Amino acid sequence: MEQTSAAVARRHAPVGPQEHRAQRTALTAYTAFRERHYAPYLQYASLRIGRRQAAERVVTAAFTELAVSWTAVLGSAGPAAVAWRILHDHVDRATGCGPAIVARGQDMQMLHSDACFLHEQMHLSRDRIAEVLGIRPSDLPRLPSLSSEE
Repeated sequence: MEQTSAAVARRHAPVGPQEHRAQRTALTAYTAFRERHYAPYLQYASLRIGRRQAAERVVTAAFTELAVSWTAVLGSAGPAAVAWRILHDHVDRATGCGPAIVARGQDMQMLHSDACFLHEQMHLSRDRIAEVLGIRPSDLPRLPSLSSEE
């Protein structure tokens, strides 16, 4: 019983300065990520869903899911790629596709399709597409030329 009381006390103990600093750093990183990615995420969702209000709800839901797991996402090899997958799943559900269980080869095919969509429909540059998808520019597929890039 004594160990249980000690465990409860540790869980309810005040958070120390290092934990506060880590929480502030994570919050700052999340806020910066959200500010940088909100517009292309909303544009993507709007184009795929076809209704601005529905797209706003989907993007808000995706960012909420991302916020809940942000600390774990930051610890992953590719936070932007994880965030894109979360958004993509939310958009798929909103369009009636349902989130896909994607095999490795299909994942690359999906990224290729997304890259082409972002390039052709949203006119994003290769570097911005890579940033939004969370991949290296060298991993992007060959994209057709557009007369004006972001």
